[in-house]
Amino acid sequence: MTTGQTFAERKTLLLNRVHARFAGRAAPATAFVTSPEPRTIGHFARGRQLMAGNFLFQGQFFEAPETSIWAIADDRPEIADEIHACGWLDDLAAVADAKAIGLAQSWVHDWIARYGTGQSAGWAPETTGRRLIRWVNHAILLLRGRPADETRTFFASLSRQTRYLARRWPAATPGLPRLEAVTGVIYAGYALEGMQDLLPGAVRGLTLICDNILAEDGGVPSRNPEELLE
Repeated sequence: MTTGQTFAERKTLLLNRVHARFAGRAAPATAFVTSPEPRTIGHFARGRQLMAGNFLFQGQFFEAPETSIWAIADDRPEIADEIHACGWLDDLAAVADAKAIGLAQSWVHDWIARYGTGQSAGWAPETTGRRLIRWVNHAILLLRGRPADETRTFFASLSRQTRYLARRWPAATPGLPRLEAVTGVIYAGYALEGMQDLLPGAVRGLTLICDNILAEDGGVPSRNPEELLE
C-alpha cells in the first residue's frame, strides 16, 4: 500500500480488492443481449498521437513510442485513474484503422493480464464504471478478429467488473463519480446476458443520486464546466 495513506483510504482499497476478488467467482456472461454500439467517440488527432506514442493526460505530456500505456500508468500514479478509466479508447475508435484497433485490443487485454484480478490498481468504483462503459461501447472493435480464448477472457473480465461494481458503487465519491459508478452497472447490466438481476438496485441508486445532485432544470451544484458537461 502507498505510504501516506490514511486508515480510511487503506480500508477502502482493501474492500475494493476483496470485492473484486469475490466478484470473479460467479459464472461469467458469454454474450451480449444485443450488439453494442459505440456511443462515445473521441478525437481523431488524439488517437493518432496515442498511436505515435505521445501521451497527454491531465496536462502531462510523455513521448514513449513502443511503450504500453500501462507502463505510463504504473510510473505516474497521479494520472493512473484517468488511464485506467480507458477514455483513450474513444480516441482510438475515432481512428479505427487496423493499427488503432490492434493497439486498443492489445492494451485492453494487457489490462486484464496485469490488473484483472482486482489485486492491484484501477479498481476504484468510479474508475471501474467509466471503464465498463468504454469496454461495452467498443466491444465489437475490441473483439474483432480475436481468438475464442481472448473473447472468453474479455467477457469474464466484464462480468467480474460488473458484479464488483454492483457491490461497490455506493463507496464512490458523492456527486459525479458516484453517478458514473452506478451508471456503469446499469450500462453493463443491460448489455450482458445474465446480468439483469443487478439492475433493480442500481436503477434505484441512480434515482436517488439524481434526486440529490440534479436540480429540476438539470443543473448540478458544481461550477466546474467539465462536470456540468458530463
